[in-house]
This record gives sequence, structure tokens and C-alpha cells, in this order.
Amino acid sequence: MKSKAKRRNEGPEERRGTNARARTRRNADARRRALVAAAVRVIAAHGVGAATVARISAEAGVSRGLISHYFAGKDDLLRATYRQLTDELAAETARIARARGETAQAKLRAAVEAAFQPPVFAADKIAVWLAFWAEARYRPSLGALNRELYRGYRATIARLMAEAARERGAMLDAHRAAVALTALIDGLWLEWTLDREAFSRTEALGTSLDFLDRLLAAPHPQNHERPHVP
Repeated sequence: MKSKAKRRNEGPEERRGTNARARTRRNADARRRALVAAAVRVIAAHGVGAATVARISAEAGVSRGLISHYFAGKDDLLRATYRQLTDELAAETARIARARGETAQAKLRAAVEAAFQPPVFAADKIAVWLAFWAEARYRPSLGALNRELYRGYRATIARLMAEAARERGAMLDAHRAAVALTALIDGLWLEWTLDREAFSRTEALGTSLDFLDRLLAAPHPQNHERPHVP
């Protein structure tokens, strides 16, 4: 990236070239986002197996060749779509956390809230998450990406669990707590997708926050008063 001083010393032709390259990058990013958004709609409606290049390009209103221009193939587009979902969850978690405070417990609550409100918690997005989980078992590239993304997510939750336990003077196994909270959220997503009348979004959020509070409520033995021995 050029420094500001170098850009000031550029001539008109160089500046035009720099601006043109920047516009090209922005246009390419916008195209990629539009194709990922089309893939989300197609997968939500038809599943991963039926999300062909022809169907996605038709949904996006572009030629099939344009997908090949921006992605190495269907698998590359699918991986980009899965990453986009996880990036959206991370961004929403960070946004909520900024408003909730700097403690680890506040950040954990933000992670739970992000999982149960738009834009993450939407029928089409949850359907796509579930479709990717199912496909990851049979498609090695998606399976590897799923392990990478989920291991990273659980590691972050485990770190926050350990910090929150210290803040609260609680005792817990941070790794097991992270696995349990993640599994609860995923399970509620699955159940809600299969039967949306079983419980509301608000009930799912409340259930997850209650579970988090119970995890962090167990006092550390050092915080117990020793019984008086006469």
C-alpha cells in the first residue's frame, strides 16, 4: 500500500491509475458478495447438493462464467459462503459486545445474543448453517473448513469462559463449558428449524443465557467459608 506522502507526489496519470485499481477491487468485492448472497438463497431453498453453478448464477442474474472468474469452482464458492456466515456471526458478536461492556461475561452474553437475533438468526441463514453441517460429513473441503471454524469458535468461548470464571470466582472446566454452550445453541437452531412453533426466538435466547449463568454460578472452593470446628 502506498504511503500518503507517495500518493501526494503522484502525477495525474498515476492517481487515475491508482483510483481505477481501487474501483476495480471494490467492484470485485461487491461481485463476490453478491454471488455469496445468491448462494445463500439457493442453499436455503434447495440445499447444498442442488446449489449448482447454473442455479446460483441464475439467482444472481449473471453468467455462469462470472462465478468461474471470481471463484475457483463451486467448492470455493461454498467455502466462501460458509466463511461469510461465520464472519457475520463474529461481527455481530463484536458489535453487541461493544455495547455490553469489557468483561468476559459480557462478551459471552454478547455471543449468545448474536446467535439469536438478526441478521444471524434468520430462517434462511439458519437453514444454510444446517445444510453445511450435513454436507460437511461427505464433502472433505467443507468438513475441513467446518472443523477449522468451529475449533476457533470454541477456543474463543473457552478462553472467555475461563476469564469469566475468574471474574466471578467460579470453578468450571472452560473447554467442557464451551462445548456445552456451543452444542446448546446449535441444538436450539436445529430444533427451531424443524419446528418453529416449539419455542420462540426469545425463549431460545433466554434458555441459553440461563444456562450460561448457571455455568458461571458454581463458586470456587476457596470462596467457601471453612466450617467452624470447635
